Amino acid sequence: MPITTPADLSERLRSLSVGQRTALPYSVYAVLFPPGEPDDDARVAAFGFAREHGCVIENQPRAQQVVFTRKIASPLAGQGRPL
Repeated sequence: MPITTPADLSERLRSLSVGQRTALPYSVYAVLFPPGEPDDDARVAAFGFAREHGCVIENQPRAQQVVFTRKIASPLAGQGRPL
């Protein structure tokens, strides 16, 4: 399934297992996080989106893509639970 909206990206990131990755070409990244690379505001938005989904981002300028890697199983695990 192609990623064309933030909802598509959210679904893809939620489907990843820990350690799995998905790459976005710069052209898609620019649509989702305008105006795209190398804009600082776009980077802040993308990093926040990744964090909300338990992922980290790696910018790969030579490949003209941004890679999202799942780092934790559930981004909300352990938060907000009483002891």
